[in-house]
Amino acid sequence: MIRDKNIFYVACQRALVTLAICILGLYCAQIMAAPATQQQDAQTPTVANGIKLPWALEQALLHNISLKAYPYSLRASEALTLQAGITPNPELSVNVENILGTGDMQGVDNAEITLALSQLIELGDKRQRRIDFASANERQSLTQYEMLRLAVLAQTTERYYQLLRLQALQQWIERRIQLEHKSLQAIQTRAKAGAVIQADVSKMQLRLSRSKVIKQRIAGDFNVAKQRLAAMWSSDVQFSMANDELNSLHILPTAASVLNAIETAPQYLELLSVERMLIAKRRMEESKARADITVGVGLKSYDGFDDGALMVNFSMPLQFSNPNEGNILAAKAEEDKANEQQRLARDQLRLTLLELHQSMVNNAKQVQQLKAHVLPLAKQLLSHTQTAYQTGQANVLQLADAQSELFSIERELIEAKTAVYLELLAIERITGQSMTVANSNIKPVVAMENQ
Repeated sequence: MIRDKNIFYVACQRALVTLAICILGLYCAQIMAAPATQQQDAQTPTVANGIKLPWALEQALLHNISLKAYPYSLRASEALTLQAGITPNPELSVNVENILGTGDMQGVDNAEITLALSQLIELGDKRQRRIDFASANERQSLTQYEMLRLAVLAQTTERYYQLLRLQALQQWIERRIQLEHKSLQAIQTRAKAGAVIQADVSKMQLRLSRSKVIKQRIAGDFNVAKQRLAAMWSSDVQFSMANDELNSLHILPTAASVLNAIETAPQYLELLSVERMLIAKRRMEESKARADITVGVGLKSYDGFDDGALMVNFSMPLQFSNPNEGNILAAKAEEDKANEQQRLARDQLRLTLLELHQSMVNNAKQVQQLKAHVLPLAKQLLSHTQTAYQTGQANVLQLADAQSELFSIERELIEAKTAVYLELLAIERITGQSMTVANSNIKPVVAMENQ
């Protein structure tokens, strides 16, 4: 646990301010089919063209409803910090005695009038402690805002990846339909020649019909995915597709690099910010234990306004016990709770990151095995089965089975690639750091913004 508060504060500010920039590194070169120019990315897309991830992230930052509402909370926190620094105002008092009585006290001839000006003086550095606590709350609000920005960016990226997945599935089902349609034509030709039975034709027609149903479902899911992505910047769908592809990531972060990023994980930094706020709260409660004093000066007149004298006033409460002892103990308990939460959060983050990293590595290995060994064998099987079917050595069931094997493996490859991207995104969201720099051949976003 980071105990040096100055070091923590610097690290927290640096990590959280650059959090949004780090997440933009997610658009690595491996998912970019043909990078467009910066001028094209900045243009508003139309129905006739597609979008890229940087444009989607920019729109989410500019127009997301959650981000638009949060600055009001920040301004409220700034106002409370201003309020905490206000000192008590002086008090003017007027006291009139011995008027409108009976006997010698009739009228106002014997009136005693006191005019006093008093000021409450806060001791125990109360004002500064209030300011420290309000400032800590303000920094906590800023931390929450930065975490909200990170969540919006991560959710936008996730929805973009789902759009890429559905686009890949659309291409996959088109290839399947084309192959099945070609096979159906060949089977119908052989059936007319009496080489195969009509049941073979029906079998392939059934498979083609089922593929067309799958195509319709994928098309519907694709439209929903576009709507969900456009909702991140509160807009209707004004784009046709995503101008990227799901390609394999060649370099993945190591487990050591992932675990080393725990210290800058937004969740952990937020807990440190909470601890800082609770420390400021405890100190504020401790300052309240010291009594304040009130001093005053004034004039007092006697016998109407004939005689007068200067008056000095001083008062303070007698504290035989600590009047704020309960609040101090409660603040200390909350501070201890925050320390314990930090320890538990570190352990939980470590386990979560290890699970995500191992799952990502497993899926990446699966992608490699499918591409290098399984997919070529499936294509070879289909080629041999097609040749055997043409010579009458294989039946239509064997041909259909070979086609199913190929397309099943192709879909499994798409899902495995998607899983790698989503798990890498989850790691980056937890750590608040970009893990895809090694995969990118595009100019870094930081350099682009500094131009």
